[in-house]
Amino acid sequence: MEWLLNLLFSFTASFFFAVVFDAPKKLFLPAGIVGALGWMMGQTAGMLFDLPLVMVNFIGAFTLGIMSHVMARVYKEPSTIFLIPGIIPFVPGGLAYDATSSIILSDYTGAVNIIMEVIISAGSIAVGILFAEQFALLFIKKRRVFFMKKR
Repeated sequence: MEWLLNLLFSFTASFFFAVVFDAPKKLFLPAGIVGALGWMMGQTAGMLFDLPLVMVNFIGAFTLGIMSHVMARVYKEPSTIFLIPGIIPFVPGGLAYDATSSIILSDYTGAVNIIMEVIISAGSIAVGILFAEQFALLFIKKRRVFFMKKR
């Protein structure tokens, strides 16, 4: 049941952020699907291999980046239309809230630990997207070279 709720909420978040960011209407559903697949891939890998949050976020962001490039080629649109709404489920907002709450309650040691976790999580998301971008550029470049040699 928890798996289904994660899928539903990650899809809904990505879908409605595509609406908020004014993506073309025909891309609302694909943007939601990309966000849900990225989130679920990270969560599934985390559960199967008992990975820490940093690796879960990295795997999910990498999957999200690759799926964004694939959908960009399919729909002939920029990959950011799929990437930006899809990254919303990964944002560590709950942890940032906990850090702020710890600061207000004067638990500074706990707040520092949580803030470090937020920073590391955000960094792993950025690195996952960066790796996906480089992977996609490498694949596209090799494909162009392959087709140029055939002529």
